[in-house]
Amino acid sequence: MSTRRHTSMVCWAALCAVSVAGAQGDVPNAVSAAPGPKPPTLTVVETGPLTLSVDQPGRIGSARTTLLRYEPEVFDGQATLAQIVAKPGVVRVGDVIAQLKGKDFEKKLSDFKTQVAEASERLAVLVEEQALSRASEATNLERAERAALLAAQRLTLLREYHNARDLEFAALQLKNQEDSLKEQGEELGQLQRMYSDATLETETKDIVLGRAIRALDRSRIYSAYARKDHDLFLAIDHPNAVKEIEDNARYAQQSLDHMRTRQKLQTVHMRLALAGAQRALDELTLRLSRFESDGASLTLKASVDGVLALTLPEVGEPVQARAVLATIVDPALLEVTGSFDLDALRVVEAGSQVTAWIPARPASTGTLVIDELSPIGSPDGAGAKYPFSASVRARDGAWPIGAEAHITATRVIADCTLVDTKAIKARAGAAGTWAVDLLIDGNKVTREIRIGASDGSKTQVLSGLAVGDRVVLADG
Repeated sequence: MSTRRHTSMVCWAALCAVSVAGAQGDVPNAVSAAPGPKPPTLTVVETGPLTLSVDQPGRIGSARTTLLRYEPEVFDGQATLAQIVAKPGVVRVGDVIAQLKGKDFEKKLSDFKTQVAEASERLAVLVEEQALSRASEATNLERAERAALLAAQRLTLLREYHNARDLEFAALQLKNQEDSLKEQGEELGQLQRMYSDATLETETKDIVLGRAIRALDRSRIYSAYARKDHDLFLAIDHPNAVKEIEDNARYAQQSLDHMRTRQKLQTVHMRLALAGAQRALDELTLRLSRFESDGASLTLKASVDGVLALTLPEVGEPVQARAVLATIVDPALLEVTGSFDLDALRVVEAGSQVTAWIPARPASTGTLVIDELSPIGSPDGAGAKYPFSASVRARDGAWPIGAEAHITATRVIADCTLVDTKAIKARAGAAGTWAVDLLIDGNKVTREIRIGASDGSKTQVLSGLAVGDRVVLADG
């Protein structure tokens, strides 16, 4: 045994003797002993169930809220509040709530009706014009087809008959002229021989022979021109005539083809024009229908049964388009909305059945079901808030809309390793990590642990401790 430990034991024995003597009154002048160190307060790690609870505030509202707006589709003029008809409270569907007045609405409505009538008349005129155009095009096409047929027939006759006939006729005419010239020369020679031995008077001879000579001279001239005409016919007139017939047949066929193409394009143009006119009429008709609907929207009516709340301006004041003018809620179909913190998500989830109570009316309780719970939270200080909405399935007493309600729920986690919450401390310099002090062989040993849920007094230990471990409380 070391001297240091021996000295401590001696001192401890002496102090005990003095204390006893002082208590018995045997040592009247003994000096009071100094108190020793306070022993640590311990808690034992144990296993058992952990009951978690949540108590989160929310706001009572209607699960069916209808917003009444002034929502014109076409009318862009200024609207003002002309009259407030209904009062806040119970309303039925179709009840008139307020009457609005649109600036120059009737004039613009009349203009729309005029535009629709004009568009309808333009469409009717276009339909008639297209009918006449189709009839005229049918006649023109018939004429073109007839012209092409005749031109093709003339070309066929030319190739099969007229061409050879005209060439043969021209040759025959030239031959006739030449034969006539030859015959006249022969006749003149006969006359000259015949009159050479005759006893006729000279005057008579001269007349007969002179006439024959003159006729022969004219025939020579005619014959020369006939030869020239024949040459020109073969070189120019006949080829041109043939070419003209061939070209006319080709032109007629091309004209027919072009007309058919133009009529196809014209048909497309007419169809597009008719579709455009019909579309313009449909658009104007739709705008007129929407404008008339805007006129109906100037009378604000309840679209559902419920309780009415007004947000109308003063009479005579302008009403902004798409502004909420009234709200109708269903008081029989309630919900509670609010936000849960991260700890509450250990207890509730979408579909969980919870209870609720109203702090202003503690006797008013109810049963709710969590319908929606956002999986994404919004920052809220050091934590986050997760919006929820819960439908009221059963309730006691009246639940005023807009009042605060508290949602409560519990969840039991069985067979947890539990430690007193006061024994847990945050590790310095390591945010989000936790530790406890264990008493092992009379000495404190710090150990890092991982924790789970907590009910405030007990905390679930996920790792780092075992059942039976002795842990020092934070105040020990």
